[in-house]
Amino acid sequence: MNDEAVNILSQSKRRLTKLKLLANFFENVDIIAIYIKTDSIHNLFQKNKGLDYSKLELFHLQYTDSLIELLTKIKRQKENDMLAVINEIEINRKYISEFEEKQADGFETDRKIYSGNFSRLLKNLYQDLTENKYTINWSDVLYFYRKYAVEFYRSEVAEEQLKAGTFPAYRYQDYQIERKLLGRLNIQNFKVRFVCGYAVSGNEYELFKIFQSEDFFMFDIEGQKMYLMDPKKMEKLNMRPNESNRAIVINQLKKKNEDLEEAMAERKRTLPDQVTAVLKDYIKNLENTDVMSKMFDINEETNILRAMLNLNLNNN
Repeated sequence: MNDEAVNILSQSKRRLTKLKLLANFFENVDIIAIYIKTDSIHNLFQKNKGLDYSKLELFHLQYTDSLIELLTKIKRQKENDMLAVINEIEINRKYISEFEEKQADGFETDRKIYSGNFSRLLKNLYQDLTENKYTINWSDVLYFYRKYAVEFYRSEVAEEQLKAGTFPAYRYQDYQIERKLLGRLNIQNFKVRFVCGYAVSGNEYELFKIFQSEDFFMFDIEGQKMYLMDPKKMEKLNMRPNESNRAIVINQLKKKNEDLEEAMAERKRTLPDQVTAVLKDYIKNLENTDVMSKMFDINEETNILRAMLNLNLNNN
């Protein structure tokens, strides 16, 4: 293979690389099809050293160079149009990273410990009531809402769903505990599980489930009350585990970035109708062109890409 042939093959490979990068950018089926066909023509010459390599160069001059020029022009404009979106995605990623670094990871562990602490308090409360004494320190359970309510407790709830009407109650210090609730707690040896917390109108509420039962009760912290929850109200109540506000923001930012990236990818794939029509004609001409034929020559009628280079692409 002479030096000229080696140079033609090298230049052909570079054109293929550019075309592949453009195909990857646009993710357009027609451009990908053109790249595959162009690659097959290149391989034909690469594997058959006796061929006239000037025909490969002529093919690229007529087809590939014009296509690369056109697609590069459109790519630059699309990249300029997408700069604002790319910038927004990067800013969102920065905040996601910062929030993830700061995100509290102790809530889940403390929630389980808190369930045990609350169970012990209820058991001691019952014992005190039977013996007519007062030994409980409410700080043993009030620490939890003070630590986590602002960041974790749910605010999107109608307060009426959390409240109860009047009910027969035991009084312990300044607190009221529904009589029926205390009886059901006694049956299950006062074992409870913290479900989730609510922060509404400056007040905090904590929802608990009684072990091995379908009973739920509410601890109205500001109102200093504990009472069984009405099953009908429970049907409409959001009882999902609490999430950190930071986690919610992180999820929102991630979803926003997914939407932006999807819209950007769709924008990259979308080409003007004129360009799409030209690509269809390009593929048709490519399939009908015999690069080995002696009749192969520059044909202005098929070299339609040249005219496309002057298209007004402002609205692409």
